Amino acid sequence: MRKKIFLYILLLAFFSQPCLYKLNSESLQAKKAEEPLQHEVTVTLKLVQVFVIDKKGNPATDLTKDDFILYDNGKLQTITDFEKHLLARPEKKAGEKIGVTALPSPKVPSRMDRKFILFLDIDRNNMPGLAKSRKAALHFIDTQVQPSDEVAVFAYSRFSGILVQEYFTSDHKRARDAVKKIKGLPGIGPITGADMTTVSGERAKAESEAKLSADKNVESAGAREVGTRVQPESSITQLFATQASESNDLEARTNIFIENVKALAISLRYIPGNKNIIFFSAGVPRALLFAPDQVLREKYQDMGKELAASNSPVFTVNTMGPRRVESLQILSELSGGKYFVTVDYMENIAQQIQNATSNYYVLGYYIDEAWDGKYHQIEVKAKQKGLEVHAQGGYFNRKTFDKFSKFEKQVHLIDLALSKEPYFQEPLNFSLVGLPCSQEKESNFVLLSEIAIDEVKEAVEAVKENPELVTFILDEKNTIVASTRGEIEPSALSQKKIFHYAIFSLQPGNYECRMIIRNQETGRAAVGSCQVTIFGPIESGLRLFQPLWLVPERESFYLKAIKEKKKGVQEETPSINDIYPFLSNKYSPLVDVLDRSTSKLLAVVRCSTIGIQEPNIDLSAYLIQQPEGQKIPISFSIINSKKEKETNILFLEFQLPRLNPGTHSLNLVAEEQKTKQKSLAGKIFQVK
Repeated sequence: MRKKIFLYILLLAFFSQPCLYKLNSESLQAKKAEEPLQHEVTVTLKLVQVFVIDKKGNPATDLTKDDFILYDNGKLQTITDFEKHLLARPEKKAGEKIGVTALPSPKVPSRMDRKFILFLDIDRNNMPGLAKSRKAALHFIDTQVQPSDEVAVFAYSRFSGILVQEYFTSDHKRARDAVKKIKGLPGIGPITGADMTTVSGERAKAESEAKLSADKNVESAGAREVGTRVQPESSITQLFATQASESNDLEARTNIFIENVKALAISLRYIPGNKNIIFFSAGVPRALLFAPDQVLREKYQDMGKELAASNSPVFTVNTMGPRRVESLQILSELSGGKYFVTVDYMENIAQQIQNATSNYYVLGYYIDEAWDGKYHQIEVKAKQKGLEVHAQGGYFNRKTFDKFSKFEKQVHLIDLALSKEPYFQEPLNFSLVGLPCSQEKESNFVLLSEIAIDEVKEAVEAVKENPELVTFILDEKNTIVASTRGEIEPSALSQKKIFHYAIFSLQPGNYECRMIIRNQETGRAAVGSCQVTIFGPIESGLRLFQPLWLVPERESFYLKAIKEKKKGVQEETPSINDIYPFLSNKYSPLVDVLDRSTSKLLAVVRCSTIGIQEPNIDLSAYLIQQPEGQKIPISFSIINSKKEKETNILFLEFQLPRLNPGTHSLNLVAEEQKTKQKSLAGKIFQVK
């Protein structure tokens, strides 16, 4: 049963069923625990979007930065940076590409492109209205969205709150696919190809079931046998699920809707520029909004003001028209958008929104960043007479992470997880590699990271809360198919390096893997990412899997998630030593960077032969240095071996020549002598 009082967020589709883990470790030094958090006052470039029209309502496109006057909290500012976007073009037909004219200043970050949120209200709708909403949203993408525009797709249901079908992306095909996935019935949660899981109950249940544990490497590999909780296939649509309501009381449902949208508006404050929301809905009934008790109407108006303060004008589209819906009209007026009387005129609606949001300028000026979360009022004027200027009414100063609400922290994590260039920060980086290891359905993929503590220090240093570590895997449809989440305790952070790994069972296909380490006090984060292909099983033949490459280095420290079936009883799952035996504390995984002084490498190699009687396998290896491409044979010896069913597992030692700094690839080739079948596995690494 869902809770109605607290705000819950289903983050990255796995908080309903996460794998939570912890490291038992010593406490940080008391002296460090007493150190207060400090934030420097910095100077930052503030960017403001400005739309200008003449007396006839036509856009003014020939202005320069000297034609504007800008005030911040009543203080005249010096406009230092300027950008002009000329996006207005004749309406394009579906499938036709229209170029963008932009004359940016090289100093201005390209973070002020247009942003649209296509927001479909399932709760206040009917079946024809929902179908028309999807059609109108797709029409807008096909005919008005420009190549540089970022599009997000949201849906709202009373059973699940706000769902993000797609986060801001310039991949408009993904946005189209997200719109087409939205299905549902009024009063019934949206269907997105996977069942929606109850947020609050499942998360609490999962949190009580799981923990994290790891031990320092010993001769038998050292990582304690633990297991990852793999999320049943679930859609990226579940990213943002917030407070939900199963109540049939219309007033209660409307209050929940208002609180959800207000929370969304607050989170949008920190994304620069205008976030143009196209909201498809039948609106709140007039009798409810204008009841003698004005409390609900005042809340509704506050919601509209929050959207205005976050620079998120709402273009409301009535899906059950044509008729006047006062709630939609009020929302548009308060937020700075426009009301459209019926979705049936989708061509006209798309063109009017295009006219209202195109042909804009970006003005930049420098301010002292105070980190206090206070609101600044902005006023922009044009020096030329007869011009009408439309600009955002203001902005909120950024605030420190410890002042974020739970909702804002989840938006922060979503931004880190899904954005190529996160809005909130430029994250630190660490290396991540994916290792397909078997053609069986179970435990066929190892995700391994190398985390150098000094390089991610800002993300892991904390006083009161342990840093969190989040892993997730997305398929080609942007569906989260597996994930883990946990915390890293101080004992692990005393190591120079941490090798965190998770073992998953994946279907054949292409995957994007992401791992995030985040300081839960400051929000500073580090991100690792990689791509991997899982090939389908073969009925007969030879397959060489990606080896686990190792370097001679002591004190390797492995982390892996474990789960308990019941209190005190661990679930039996394989460890990295089960998949790649022969590990010891003499070796550490080679994930990305190799020291140029290294003279030898080791590898645990898995090679399967299926349907071949008494196979005879020859191995060879060669090195290629980029960009020359010269192939250099590499000698190696077999130190140990074992056989598991149809898979031979070999422990090899390679002698390396002196390597120059740069990119190298080390390739291992297996050839079956009777059938002459070959299989290759290569490793690309950097020499420094």
